Amino acid sequence: MQAIFADVLRRLEEMHQQYFEYMDELSTEELDWSPGPEMNSLCVLGVHVTAAERFWIGLGIDNVSERNRPAEFLASGYELEALKARFTANIAFYREAFAQQDTGRLVEVVDVSHFMDRPSQLVTRGYALLRGLDHTAEHLGHAGMTRQLLERR
Repeated sequence: MQAIFADVLRRLEEMHQQYFEYMDELSTEELDWSPGPEMNSLCVLGVHVTAAERFWIGLGIDNVSERNRPAEFLASGYELEALKARFTANIAFYREAFAQQDTGRLVEVVDVSHFMDRPSQLVTRGYALLRGLDHTAEHLGHAGMTRQLLERR
């Protein structure tokens, strides 16, 4: 596995472990708890992050997955192990897929609108890989705050 892909994998594993820590020992009802209107539960964050991450990183390695973004924000009723399984499945996929990747393809340009209902957005595969990482990190902060608010309610 080329170094950049090994680094991406390592960082994703670290972030996923932190998501697990924020979700650990919570009941399904607690995972579904939202701090307020227009704020996401840990369940929603887990479903959304895993779907978005798989989409963006998949775009980066030319293996895009289908997703229903609006449905991600309606997610509820997941047990802890089911949420963890989504993160674990992503890592298993990346570990296998990254071993086959060549960094030379990261400069290829793709149009995100071919995969999502949005205006044309040209990005490199390298950008898509980075977007998968930064999006996961962005919502990791939200997950940490949600867990803190849940504990203080």
